[in-house]
Amino acid sequence: MRSYFIEGTGLTCVLVDGLRGPQVTHEGIRLVGRVPSELSEEMEAYAIEHDTGLRSSPGGDLSIDSFEIELGAQRAGDTVVTWALFFNTGEIAGTSWDIAPAEVWHHW
Repeated sequence: MRSYFIEGTGLTCVLVDGLRGPQVTHEGIRLVGRVPSELSEEMEAYAIEHDTGLRSSPGGDLSIDSFEIELGAQRAGDTVVTWALFFNTGEIAGTSWDIAPAEVWHHW
């Protein structure tokens, strides 16, 4: 797990590794260390049940509009598992892509 701070603002992002965890859930959805297609299906079901929108990251990973979470995938041997980035753009950024360092999008 890695935390990112911006001077004068404080904690802006926390990145949770898909292989090392910790296991994290949000609104009852397990986010970390999952097969991406299974997590996407669960996100879609949540969005329908709660009448909220979905958004897609530039990498094609789904997330719920109201969650301040970005999801991604990383190799785990011969498979791929999900990682999660929790962020707070506050008043200093428009999206997670504006606030998270480049290493987040190209990690592991």
